[in-house]
Amino acid sequence: MYDLHGDEAGRTGEAAGGVLRAFADANPLLDDYRAAVCAVNEGGEPRLYPGSPRILAQLLRTQDALILNEKHPEDAIALRAAMRGTPAAVHERDAYELWLAMLPTRTPRGLVVVDPPYEQTDERPRITATLAAAHRKWAHGVSMIWYPLKDRAAHLRWKDKLRRLGIPKFLAVEHWLYDTDQLGLYNGAGLFIINPPFAFTQDLPPLLEALRAALAPEGHRGTITAEWLG
Repeated sequence: MYDLHGDEAGRTGEAAGGVLRAFADANPLLDDYRAAVCAVNEGGEPRLYPGSPRILAQLLRTQDALILNEKHPEDAIALRAAMRGTPAAVHERDAYELWLAMLPTRTPRGLVVVDPPYEQTDERPRITATLAAAHRKWAHGVSMIWYPLKDRAAHLRWKDKLRRLGIPKFLAVEHWLYDTDQLGLYNGAGLFIINPPFAFTQDLPPLLEALRAALAPEGHRGTITAEWLG
């Protein structure tokens, strides 16, 4: 749970450029997202923002299980407190080791969400290697990997390495916020999605346009693309 009125949110400006812009937009395609945020707030403008574990917990059906991981002890304590009252299990392990250890899942269908901070220089190589190993163990499973967009040239090199893994159904969705790259700044974000469900890919185009329009910074149009790497 994140305080949208706290010092950190104010310092980065991410809340003003993200969730608050989405709330100011009336497009009904964003209603599900707004409902997920409203679920942890009371009243009008949101004060708290649910992290991805809380959003995933909201989407669980009775037959679903949610397994979370946080490597750092202090953050693991905070995560357990935030997930109190949900059926989530919280592990305190190396995320890449856990990713492989949990595959294949006990049920035929499953989703792995990879949402690292990208603070370590080896984060992208470890994702690449673990994804390759995970696909060998669980070729039909759905995996979703979030990443920030900063250095375009470095990102294109990483994407080329992922393309060479030869995973057949590999979708890259990228949102570049600005019309020209802003050096050293957060230029946007993307998702790699392995084995995206067919209904999801069919619903994607109008949703991407709604996100682009809602989140475009002042004076910029921005672009969102969906590209098959496999």
